[in-house]
Amino acid sequence: MKAIAFALLLAVGVTAPAVARAPEAVPLGRYDATNTGQPILLPGEALEATFTRVTIPAGTALPVHKHPYQRYGFVESGRIRVSNLDTGTAVEYGPGETIIEARGQWHTGQALGDAPVVLLVIDQTPPGAGNTVMREGE
Repeated sequence: MKAIAFALLLAVGVTAPAVARAPEAVPLGRYDATNTGQPILLPGEALEATFTRVTIPAGTALPVHKHPYQRYGFVESGRIRVSNLDTGTAVEYGPGETIIEARGQWHTGQALGDAPVVLLVIDQTPPGAGNTVMREGE
């Protein structure tokens, strides 16, 4: 009789309560320097964090620019090459990789391949400040 009652409960969509599961936290990286070896620094005492999703179309090259404050990037999809004009270095990043961008150094990015690059970007600036300076003539 109990087996029949259980079968009827399943048939009408009544199931046992779900077992609670603990949240999963997967570390993606721990860093103490930018991609050119600078120590990571925070601006002043007051701080504003800005989160932005940036999509760079396939084949697009970003104009030469620099960041006066710390910028962090996480590649959600696509591949990008970051070329630093001050150091002469170039590094490629792909899905799941983080970019700790250099401060105060001129650089550019190039979307590689046939797919757009999607980045989650986090800027840490004094309240109300911007974090991208374009090089004149670019």
